[in-house]
Amino acid sequence: MPYDSAKDPWRGSAVGPTGLGRSGAVVTPSDTVDLARYARIRVFAPASLSSAQLRILPVDQADDAPLTLQVTPGQPSVLEFLVRRVLATGTTAGLDIHAVN
Repeated sequence: MPYDSAKDPWRGSAVGPTGLGRSGAVVTPSDTVDLARYARIRVFAPASLSSAQLRILPVDQADDAPLTLQVTPGQPSVLEFLVRRVLATGTTAGLDIHAVN
């Protein structure tokens, strides 16, 4: 799916993707459905996991070119990407994933 400016919360505003979040939502990974609003992603992998991965599609990334990121168990991470989709396939089960807007 191409870029959709209607889903971009920072379009035309001074608030950027590195600013503090003003709202958030739980993310349910999906291989076919984009986030309702593009967002930074905060992810937490429980310390009980030996390793964890998160597969994402950044805003300008093609559907067939997802990124696979390693997540450190026991530490929260805010991704340095504006994300349009978190994929279910390839994402470790049991992660706590939130959209930050």
